[in-house]
Amino acid sequence: MPTIAELKAGTLPVVVANHHGDVVEVNQPFELTFGWTATEIIGQSLTQIIPSYFHAVHEEGLARFTATGICHIVNHPLRLRAITKHRGEIESEHLIIAEKWHGQWVFAASLRPLE
Repeated sequence: MPTIAELKAGTLPVVVANHHGDVVEVNQPFELTFGWTATEIIGQSLTQIIPSYFHAVHEEGLARFTATGICHIVNHPLRLRAITKHRGEIESEHLIIAEKWHGQWVFAASLRPLE
């Protein structure tokens, strides 16, 4: 599996979030594909880019993983939808990875557009 640094250096859109589910970093392909600048999205909840019908599942999974370290979606490609700045949806393949930074989980996802 790639590291977060390797994902960020690639050509696919990448979003990085902390253990609270807040965006802490995005790369330039993310800005170009999803319309948000880093300044606009950093500090916002990941739910900004997750369809509303998936918010509860996302929050439950994040809480479970940060508490147990067990997750079935990390390191497995997932076909999901993501929300753009202008509230459009983009179907994409998400590869979510997790690393510990300074004792806290950090998550990154590459979002390869499929449309």
